[in-house]
Amino acid sequence: MVLFPYLVRVVLHENEVRFGLAQMCLQLPTTLLILVGGFVADRGSPRGIVVAAYGLCILTFLALGLLVVSDHLTYGLIIGYALTVGAIGAFAMPARDSLLSLVAPGGDGASVQKAVSYAALAQFAAQIIGMILATAAPVIGVGPMLLGLSGLMAAATLAALALRPRPPAPNSRADGNLLRRMASDIGGGMKAAAASPVIAPVVICATAMGVCFMGSFFVLLPLIVQSYFADTAEPTRIASALALFSLCFWSGSMISALLLVRFGHVRRKGVVYLLSLASGGLVLIACAVTVPFPALCGLNFVWGLGGGVAMTLGRGLVQQYSTPETRGRVLSIFTLGLMGGGPAGAVTYGFMARAIGPHLSIIFPGALMLAVVAGVWFLSPLRRLNEEADGGLAAS
Repeated sequence: MVLFPYLVRVVLHENEVRFGLAQMCLQLPTTLLILVGGFVADRGSPRGIVVAAYGLCILTFLALGLLVVSDHLTYGLIIGYALTVGAIGAFAMPARDSLLSLVAPGGDGASVQKAVSYAALAQFAAQIIGMILATAAPVIGVGPMLLGLSGLMAAATLAALALRPRPPAPNSRADGNLLRRMASDIGGGMKAAAASPVIAPVVICATAMGVCFMGSFFVLLPLIVQSYFADTAEPTRIASALALFSLCFWSGSMISALLLVRFGHVRRKGVVYLLSLASGGLVLIACAVTVPFPALCGLNFVWGLGGGVAMTLGRGLVQQYSTPETRGRVLSIFTLGLMGGGPAGAVTYGFMARAIGPHLSIIFPGALMLAVVAGVWFLSPLRRLNEEADGGLAAS
């Protein structure tokens, strides 16, 4: 999240449009292949898929690090890296999320939500460590950092090998060839998601998060951060500033995830989820105002507080209200909504930033998110979701 935009903008000196296209390539393969990844997660071994995907990541980060160290990195090569990582993620994420429900103690709805909160907390904490390390780019160097990522993925592969999950629910085998079975299963997952009064609006909100939040986070906000530094500034200072800025977001996300773990059950999950998304829209609009860099970091911290709640509760609701036999596919649909809007947002905001500047451009995704939240609030039953402490549903 720090080194990729740094390589494109600072090392390769690409303009706003090519920067947006690069960010799109990082997300596009996941968008195109995520439903296939969900099908494979439901039909195959989630643990085996995670091990294979992480093993490929070792080689990918190793190759990118060697290209940077040898000064052979080009725009075409970094696009190839982005497409490769995106394709791996399309299979890794549904398998990893399906695996979580198979290792959660108890396996019921409350246990799964608690496991999602713990996993989110671990992820946010690890991202914060990464951001802190990225601030040391002027000392360590970007190439060695990328080589270090391959070592971290090796550790993750060993962790996945050590997992002993419960067996998943048996799936009925459809007749016909592989493509027909895949189309049937993916269609079944879409029907299951659309039929759920809880999952359907969450998927709509996740899609809005992709368009509004991911595009802003990966394109507009890095451009805004870069605008604080003169062209003659030491380039690695920009990497440190990007790391510090991102650190504020993930610190807020970790704190909110920690609070969710600490206080446990959230009875009005729908209301809390929608309010957290609305807070993010308001923060984006506030970022249009030129403020001192510490104040911008403070806004990003506030956004992170809401983002941690939204990411944890959204994924937890999908885990909780999907059936075991469709969970991988439904989670892939949720991820498709979350990731699918990212490429469109990245390219759109790249062109907008080129035309009117990143500060004015960021008003659009903030206002759009507020409009989506308002629509889901009034047109769906999500705000009336009222879970009793035992995990059941009650009318508001």
